[in-house]
Amino acid sequence: MKPSKAPYIIIAIGFIAYNLLSFVIPSEKTGAFWTTYVFGIISFGIVAFAWKRAIDNGKDFISRYYKIPLVQLGFAYVIISVVLMLIFKFVTIAQVWTAVLICALLLCIVCIGFITTDSAIEAGIQEIERIEQNISKKRSYIKNLQIEVEMLAEKETDAEIKKKLTILAKKIRLSDPMSDDSVSDLEQNLIDRVSAYDMSSDKTAAIEEIEQILLKRNKKIKALKG
Repeated sequence: MKPSKAPYIIIAIGFIAYNLLSFVIPSEKTGAFWTTYVFGIISFGIVAFAWKRAIDNGKDFISRYYKIPLVQLGFAYVIISVVLMLIFKFVTIAQVWTAVLICALLLCIVCIGFITTDSAIEAGIQEIERIEQNISKKRSYIKNLQIEVEMLAEKETDAEIKKKLTILAKKIRLSDPMSDDSVSDLEQNLIDRVSAYDMSSDKTAAIEEIEQILLKRNKKIKALKG
């Protein structure tokens, strides 16, 4: 027996067990029962499709919506379908429309999970890229702030103020490039202070204030990592 045939044998055995539960146990076969029985057959078809796709492509596929492998989603659908069939098998007073509504909604939920998928490898790559983009975005904050201060230093005519701005730019460059949501207010305050620098009547005081905010920001970042 080839290993690739094992999943189909497992599904076939499950389908046989499903029919045994459906017809061997005596009960009244109502319209609601037949509705859930048919949807149960559909669930086996869906899990067989998901498993075949995984085998043919040699990789698992992940639902973008539910973040789980399609095979797992398919088996969950089978289990729920079997439970529903058993419920409506013994609850003979249940209306057909109730079974149709529940089964149809369940099928819709499962179909949503199958609409867009990624392979497990692709999903992992996308997650890595997302993290890298997030890190790059956070690091760009310090770089942009440094550039802004360097530009202020370049156009400054007062030699002493120019020196202070150059030192400030160096302090920014040596700051931890990684940001954190907990210091977002401080970082926004830094941007605002640098933007308002040209309008300051006391530029030395403005630079010192920026340095103090930067120091506070860096200490918080260091404490978070410690």
